[in-house]
Amino acid sequence: MRKLIKSSLSVALAALMSVSMLSHAGEAVAEEGSSGVSYNIGYMSEYWYRGVYQAESSVSFGADMEMGSMYIGTWWADVDNGVEYDIYAGYNFELMGVPMYAGYTGYFYSDNFDGDYQELNIGGDFGFMSVDAAVNGVYDSVDSSSKAITSQGYQHYTITVPGLMMGMPIDYSYQTFTGELTGFTHELSYGTTVSGVDVGLTLGKNSDDSTGDAANKDTTYANFTLGYSF
Repeated sequence: MRKLIKSSLSVALAALMSVSMLSHAGEAVAEEGSSGVSYNIGYMSEYWYRGVYQAESSVSFGADMEMGSMYIGTWWADVDNGVEYDIYAGYNFELMGVPMYAGYTGYFYSDNFDGDYQELNIGGDFGFMSVDAAVNGVYDSVDSSSKAITSQGYQHYTITVPGLMMGMPIDYSYQTFTGELTGFTHELSYGTTVSGVDVGLTLGKNSDDSTGDAANKDTTYANFTLGYSF
């Protein structure tokens, strides 16, 4: 499975996060006609996703199955107070010669680290840029005292411009939330493969209204990633 642009997301972050970080498969497109099962492991010096801080560092593991144009998979990562486990599935197709995908992604967490995020994804690779959209997203959080569930609707959009289009080995991505989650992010990313190991560097800047804790809003961040697939 490969990322639409990049990554990887991947995309800036997604593109570079371990073997194209198949965790966020909503931003991925499988190679046409491919099939089989693959696995990936990865390390991030800091874990940021969509401009939101997740953990000081993180080790990840994922598994993916491709059946022609369909894909399904899972991705797990340790976060500061628990484990993130994602489940995703989708379908790859072409529309007027443009590679596209449509699918579902669910982000879940143990030990009350965060609420649950579930969304429908769609995107396309136009060559000079790729567009990834999380539409009809729902964030469910549970009040620790009353146990009441609060739901918030959101959308998230990523536009990535590959650096090679401008003669540079660095990709640029703009990411933004709309709806009841807020914030936007700029990211620059570089990735390469050394002896079969994916190596990535990401530099990002989020906005002062970014979703997440106050200490990590309006912040410039950088991370280093390693990934290997088999």
